[in-house]
Amino acid sequence: MTRNTGQRSATAAEQPQHEVVVIGAGIGGICAGVKLQEIGIENFLIIDRVGGLGGTWYTHSYPDAGCDIPSTTYQFSFARKPDWDRFFAKRDQILEYLEQVAGDYDLPRRMRFHTAVMREEWDDDNALWRLHLESGEPITARFVISAVGAYINPKTRPNIPGLDSYTGVSMHPAEWNHDYDFTGKRVGIVGVGASTMQIAPELAQQAQHLDIYQRTPQVYLPKPDFVLRPWMQRFLALPGGSALVNGVAQGVIDSLLRVAVFTPPPVWKAAARGVDALGRNAYRGWVRYKVRDKQTREHLRPDFGIVCIRGGAGGDYLPTLNRDNVELITAGIAEITPNGIRGVDGVEREIDALVLATGYEVFSDPESYQPGTVIGRNGFDLGKFYNTEELKAYYSTAVAGIPNRFIMVGPYSWTGTAFHYFVENAMRHIAVVIDETRRRGAVAVEVRPEAQERFHQDMLRSGRNLSYYLETRCEGSNTYFVNSQGKSPYIRPWSLWKTYRKAIRFDREDYSYRTADPADQTSGLRGYSNSNTI
Repeated sequence: MTRNTGQRSATAAEQPQHEVVVIGAGIGGICAGVKLQEIGIENFLIIDRVGGLGGTWYTHSYPDAGCDIPSTTYQFSFARKPDWDRFFAKRDQILEYLEQVAGDYDLPRRMRFHTAVMREEWDDDNALWRLHLESGEPITARFVISAVGAYINPKTRPNIPGLDSYTGVSMHPAEWNHDYDFTGKRVGIVGVGASTMQIAPELAQQAQHLDIYQRTPQVYLPKPDFVLRPWMQRFLALPGGSALVNGVAQGVIDSLLRVAVFTPPPVWKAAARGVDALGRNAYRGWVRYKVRDKQTREHLRPDFGIVCIRGGAGGDYLPTLNRDNVELITAGIAEITPNGIRGVDGVEREIDALVLATGYEVFSDPESYQPGTVIGRNGFDLGKFYNTEELKAYYSTAVAGIPNRFIMVGPYSWTGTAFHYFVENAMRHIAVVIDETRRRGAVAVEVRPEAQERFHQDMLRSGRNLSYYLETRCEGSNTYFVNSQGKSPYIRPWSLWKTYRKAIRFDREDYSYRTADPADQTSGLRGYSNSNTI
């Protein structure tokens, strides 16, 4: 292992195998590959731990998997698709779209699958990253881009007493068992989030009985799904047609963000109470319309802020609770037994199959960043930093102390209507920084600590209204908008226009650049900050 001393060797520097390695071959990785080619980089590698491209849409093949936002917004700006089958696209067509985009930009030959990175280590002597793989093989790169997404690892083994004793069939939505036949079986689903609202209606039609275990009520919105008619597809195919439809959606989101950011705090606090009251009353009416049983309706009504949780287009989920073979259980789980689930009410319900729809490690959770997995300059440990300090990164992409490494989905990155929007925006910034580094003939670039802190303080000031709402009005919601530190580094509290503009209009001197002088390999620290203070 190379000793990370921060001093340059007097011998010739080792050259990396790749100029850029992108970790993750999902939406972010595909976007990165496209944008790297736009700045003239061809020697890059996209790696992924699973067996194919597509990220979430490769791994999540559970029944009725699909997008819960309109498909007209769920696409890259540089690869618009006018011929979606439905207004809310299904998983197979989304994966097909991603495969087509990757093919159009010649990315598959630059991809490598079944490649899991266990540790990333900066070699300061040679100004490159060493990626240590699960296979034991090392990969070296000048730059690393983390494109692992927002929902990083599925929680396949949640902390539920007795889980290891269960003897039946068990699966997570990210690891669906297609060989198992649910017909006539007794099934238990733990969790009531986005996956369950798609899975439960399908399983209810097959299973003898379906128990749904709910810890926290969610918000299930109407899903106006329909087949896109030929005339609609023709309109979307017109020059600017798809962009216009997406622009309308972006305009709505932008307006809401502006209200959240620019409303005076006293007015915001008073208005938040009113909006919550109106929202909860409206949702009660919606639930009353969709669910027949009064007791079940009571369990479905949140008593916290109405927008504390993301919510989702619930489609057929609420009507599924009307079925005679479906039971919503809210008493809580005491333990998993060898043959079923025992609730805190003492009742054991036997099951043949267990679906653990128990969520994911999210990019805004400090626990998602394990100490010892990303080691930067002078031993700076990203996991230790994020688990002891607040999550922060300059423009949500770069962390002081970690040269030549960028995050596509970092703190305060979420903005726009869909994932594509903000990964494109992140990659616009990353591409500019890498291009500037190459233009200067530098081998390393690192955000300055003072620039990172300035951006972070801007997020705290601009996001004071959002923080108030999420951190004070969402008690009991178990929302992933608030992390274990009690902070909400999730949403970018800027207008969409400001986010788009500032991605590339920033002071290039907010970064320091290290130039390698071939005449003197020991003098390469020029312009490089020597402090790891954040």
